[in-house]
This record gives sequence, structure tokens and C-alpha cells, in this order.
Amino acid sequence: MIKRKKIWTTIRNLLLYSLGGLFALCFLFLGLIWFGLFGPVPGANELRNIQQQEASRILSADGEQIGTYHLQNRTTVSLDEISPVMIDALLAIEDIRFYDHNGIDHRALARVLVRTILLRQNAGGGSTITQQLAKNLYPRESSRGVFIITDKVREMMIASTIERIYSKNEIIELYLNTVSFGENTFGIEMASFRFFSKAPSELTVNEAATLAGLLQATTFFNPHRNPERSAVRRNIVLRQMARYEMISEELAESTINEPLGVLYNRNDLSDGIAPYFREHLRGQLISIFNSRPALDGKRYNLYTDGLTIHTTLNSQVQRAAEQAVATRMKELQAIFNREIETQPVFGMEDPDVMRAWRQSDKYRYLRNEGVSEEEIDEILHEPVPTLLFSWDGYEEKTISPYDELRYYLSFLNAGLIAMHPNSGDVLAWVGGIEHRHFQYDQVKASRQPGSAFKPILYAAALENGRSPCDYQRNILATFAGYDDWTPRNHREEYGGRYSLQAALAQSINTVAVHLAVETGVPAIQRTALAMGIKSLMPEAPSVALGTAEVTLLELTTAYTAFVNEGKPASPQIVKKIYNNRGDLIYDFTIEEELLSSFTTPLLPDFTSTGFPREPGISPETAAAMVKMLQKAVKQGTAAPLRTKYGVTHALAGKTGTTQNFADGWFVGFTPEIVFGTRVGGWNQRVRFREFPAYASQTALPIAGNFLNNMSNEQSLAHQPAEFHPHQVDTRFDLTCTDQIDDRLRDRVVDFFTGRSSDEPRVIEEEKEESRGILKRIGRRLGLN
Repeated sequence: MIKRKKIWTTIRNLLLYSLGGLFALCFLFLGLIWFGLFGPVPGANELRNIQQQEASRILSADGEQIGTYHLQNRTTVSLDEISPVMIDALLAIEDIRFYDHNGIDHRALARVLVRTILLRQNAGGGSTITQQLAKNLYPRESSRGVFIITDKVREMMIASTIERIYSKNEIIELYLNTVSFGENTFGIEMASFRFFSKAPSELTVNEAATLAGLLQATTFFNPHRNPERSAVRRNIVLRQMARYEMISEELAESTINEPLGVLYNRNDLSDGIAPYFREHLRGQLISIFNSRPALDGKRYNLYTDGLTIHTTLNSQVQRAAEQAVATRMKELQAIFNREIETQPVFGMEDPDVMRAWRQSDKYRYLRNEGVSEEEIDEILHEPVPTLLFSWDGYEEKTISPYDELRYYLSFLNAGLIAMHPNSGDVLAWVGGIEHRHFQYDQVKASRQPGSAFKPILYAAALENGRSPCDYQRNILATFAGYDDWTPRNHREEYGGRYSLQAALAQSINTVAVHLAVETGVPAIQRTALAMGIKSLMPEAPSVALGTAEVTLLELTTAYTAFVNEGKPASPQIVKKIYNNRGDLIYDFTIEEELLSSFTTPLLPDFTSTGFPREPGISPETAAAMVKMLQKAVKQGTAAPLRTKYGVTHALAGKTGTTQNFADGWFVGFTPEIVFGTRVGGWNQRVRFREFPAYASQTALPIAGNFLNNMSNEQSLAHQPAEFHPHQVDTRFDLTCTDQIDDRLRDRVVDFFTGRSSDEPRVIEEEKEESRGILKRIGRRLGLN
């Protein structure tokens, strides 16, 4: 009896010690979790000041959201901005007892334990919305083994603290603004716009049930990628809503029979309108945020602080521009593809292709991973299934990375920019044909503009004493001092005299070069600089034919001086920036901000160059140039805009085709918009050899399509029939005959001087200055 009592005492003590040890271990386990050994467990003060990453929104001038900048694609909305059916759908499928528990649903937890442990059934996670919020705010670091238990306990601790600090409605609001809907989309507002292109306040029962069902598995139930699975999950949510009498059985059944109604809108950097504009804007904003504080004295983060950025871009003008580029470039690429079928641009082991390969991200990745050059070469030439971009959509092909690179390098590309001539507001910015595959921005690419530069030359000539009705001989000449350079006209027609305005309209190269020689290269450089062109000008008369490499942005900006009474506008791309509380933090609409705006100043400090501080050209010269460039559209190289594209409103501009047809340009303007476009390849090898090689066949049709697209858009349709009086009011006389055909007199003079009329006249460099002086004297005396 005594022995049996000792045995029971021993067993009891063992049990007590075991239970005590178990409680001690549990206490230690909970203590380790509480003190953050298995992940952060924030205190009440930290949870009261939850600072979530919030995406910054980009708005067009006409109020359309055109994209976001984010690390996590999130914006914040208040509960009253969310449709009540969204909240009902969420509670029905995720946490029906949300308003009854204190952050931990003990009934759901018991059900999970019994079914999972005893019955070995999948009973879900049993997490409440508050626990899910805790998980969203402080994500798990691991999801294996013991960490599953520690994370569940940690989330319960955080959930209990959240419940003490926030009301139930505040918890729902926090949850809906932080939960992930997949595709790097966080929060109900971003999800609502992503999948249904509407605000969360406008969600229907169908849409709310779809989004609520998506939360269980954001990839598996993605309504865009997996609509069948999403519909099944939506129907479960609808039946749950009917079960808890949030909606009627009739409404649930009728909604079940509806299609999902997805209206997908993915505004990532390469998706949506104006991707090149958004990328340029991103760099400029980071620069200004890093260089100076906001109006409230604070520093802001573009990716996390939920800013609202109001830009100058007009979404309708942008779409007109993108459509114009796409329409013509699809046609041109089809013609070009037929041309290179028999004569490819790039061959096997082509040095240009290999150079591009070694500059690619994939090559650098392989090198960083320690892959040998021999293995990399095998990868480069090993065919693999690939989705290739084409103008008819993506095509799946089995192709080697080398051939894929050759394929993309053989694309023609294009850029287009449109600006307001007075404010400099950038209205449209098309940096290329497809941002995913061609990320180099054609608006900022430096290329030779050809004859599109000639208006700068003619403006310099007018600024230095010439007149639109001065006549210049059309002489074929060889410039001995410049490697016997012999500039030729497109049609190889020489002789006679052209008025300057006719020579510009007809793009007569010989006249332009002689005019450049007489005006002087330094004077042309000064005028170009005064009109906003920062790129270096060559110290040679070839500058007359556009041999300086400039960007489309620069040259289009220079043209604003013509229609803006001589003053070039400084390009502006942003107006105002607000923080996530709606406070104005940057204002670029006031003069002080414009003068020191984040945009890199286009106009230099003229005092450092010895030129006048005041930029621009005289109003008289500007107005004369408007009339001269009108003539180029009316009867010159840009005439197809009238005859083929039917543009009837006031219009002026100039085409430019570079050597070997490498690039085609057109820069033009109406009284209220200045625009430029350029077509060219990756390098000068990617070009047409014959038709359609000229700018009138490549860049000008884009301009024609752009103007017609705007005319078809009701809000953009009005363009004045005539230029405004102040834009064409000039002291220069432009009423003169275009051409004096005195080639017979020239031949007689050549006969008596012993020159051959068919041979270029050799011009020695050292005589140019004196010859220019004598010609200017002759003009004043009426001898020329």
C-alpha cells in the first residue's frame, strides 16, 4: 500500500514537473516571440504611427492618371470611398465574425486545430482580418517548420495590440489599403483600377466578389489571367454573401450568371500611355527631390510617399501622337522587312550585333555568374522558344538570342514631341515604338537633322543683315579647305538665282551652304545657342546642311522661337506636386519655380560665352521665318501635308533628310502647338536604300497623321486658320519672285572667264571672308 502510494506520488510529481516545465517552455517560447527573436512585434506606439509605402500617382494635364511610381503599387483611400458591397464581400469570405472578436477568432482557431490535427483535413488558416493585417504590415520571414507556429503566435500578439488601438472600421480601412491583390498591386484602389478601371467606390457586387475572392490566391484566382478559376471563386463569395443575408438569393444567382466584366488596365512603366515621358519625368523628379526640399521644408521619396504629380502632358494629344507613330511605323517596317529579306542589315557574327550583345543585361548577368565566354557563346547561338514583338502582335518562335538581337536591331524607330510654343508645356512625348524592347528615348537621341536645321541658318542670316527676298546664286562648288567637299542638290539642278525664302522652301543645298559661308559659322552658332540648341556646332560650312548632332527635343524647342516672337520656350513637364495629405509641396507654375525648375535648363548662361544674356532672335526675324516656313508647307518639301493629308489650318515647318537616308525629320508648328518627329534606325546601317527614304515619306506622314488625329478629336479639333498677327508681323518684305532664271547669263560669264559650266567652282577657304564682304557690298549697291 505504501509502495503504491509512493508510485502515485512519483507519477504526480513527474506530471507536475512536466507541466511546470511545459508552462516554462511555453512562457519562454512566448517571451522569445514577444522580444522579436522570430520577427518584429511592434509596440502600441509604433502601431499608432503606421507608415505604409504608398505609390505616387502621375496625372495628365486633363486629369487622367497615366501611371505610378512605386516599390509597392499602393495608394490609400478612406473607408467611405470604398463601396459597402466590397466590405460585405470581404467579411463574408474572410471573417464573418470580425465585429464580434478581439482580433483572434477562437471558434475558427479551434475548428482549424480539430480538422487539421485530428481529422487531417484542410480547414484553412483561421486567421482573422486583423491577423491578416498584422501579416501584411510585418510580413513573415519564413513559412517552414516551427516558423509557421511562431508566425501565427506573433501575428496574434500584433492583432491583439491593433484591436486595442484602432476601431473595427479603422482596421478594415487599414487592411483594404495594404492587402496584396497580386501583380505588385497593393490596396483596394490600385486593384479596382487594375482589374476594372474604376474607383473602389464604384464597384458592383460582381466586381467586389471577384476582388474578395482573389485574396485567397492572387495568382491562381487572377481574373485577367485565369478568368474561369476566378469566376468559380467569385461564385463562392456570392453564395457566402447570400448565406449571411448581405445580398438576396436572387441577386446572388443572377450575378453568378454574369461574366466577370474585367476591364484590365495595367499602367506599369512599359504599359499605358507615355512610358518614355514617365521615365524621363522619373529621373527629373529624383533629381529635384535630392537637390532641394519641398515648400514645407521636408524631403520626399518618390516611390513610397504617395505623391500626386500633375504634369503638362495632355492625354488626348499623347494618344494622337502615339497612334500617328504606330500607324506610319507599321507601314514603314513592312516595306523595310521586304527590303532586308534578300539583303539583311546584319550578318552572322556581325560586329555591331556582338557589340550590342556585350552591352546587354543578359550578357552582364552571365558574366557576373561566372559563366565562361565559351559557354556564353553557346547560349548566344542556342535556339530557344521566344515571344517576339511585331506590329501584328507577339509571335512565338524558336530562335537564338543572337538572331533575336539581330531581329530587334533591324527595326526602324521614331520619336515625336509636341509643345506649347509660349509656356513650353510638353503636350506629347513619344520616345519610341515599344518601350519594352526599345528603351532608348528617341526624343533625347542626338542625330544629324539634315535640312530641318536650315531654318536656324536662315534665321541667323536674317539676324545678320539678309532679307527673305535677297537672291543667291545656285552654284555647284567645291570647298577646297574642307577636303574638297562638294555639296549637291537633291535634283542635281544648278544655275539661276533663288530668293532666300524660295531656297528654304525648296531646300536648295547649294544656296544654304553659300549663305552659311557669307553669314559665317560663328554667327550661326550664336543663333543656334540663342534659340536653345546646346549641342556643339561643327566649325565648317557643312553646318548649313544639318551636320551638327542635335536632339529632337532641342530642335523642336528652337522652333518655338519662331512662333513665340523670337523667344524659345523652356520645356516644362510638371506643374504641381501634392503630398498624400493633399498639401502643395512643389509649384512649377510660378515664375520663380520655372526659373529654377528641376528640368535641366535648356538655355545656357550667355554671359559665360560672351553672347547677350537675353536668349532668342528678333520678333521681325521670327515672324519672317514663320512666313518662310509656311511657304515650305504650301509649295515646298512639306507640301504633302496639304495635298495628301488634307491639313487646312495654319501650318509651317521643314523636312530634313540626312546623308544616306539614315534619318528623316519634320519639325513644324501651328499658332498653338510646335511638334517634331524623327524616323531612323538603331544605327546608320538601318535605313532605306531607296523608296521610301526621304523625310517626306518617313517623318512627314507621321506629322500628317498626328495633325489629322487631333482634328478628329473634338476637344483638340480647333486650330486657327491663320497665324496670329503678332506671329507674322515683320518689317521684312516677302513679296518677290521665287527664282530668276539667268542661267544663260551665267554661261556667258563662264565662257569669257574660262570656267566650265559643268564643273564645280573651286572655292578657297582663305578667300571666303573677303568674298562675303564684297557680296554684301554688292547687294547694297544693287549689283547682285
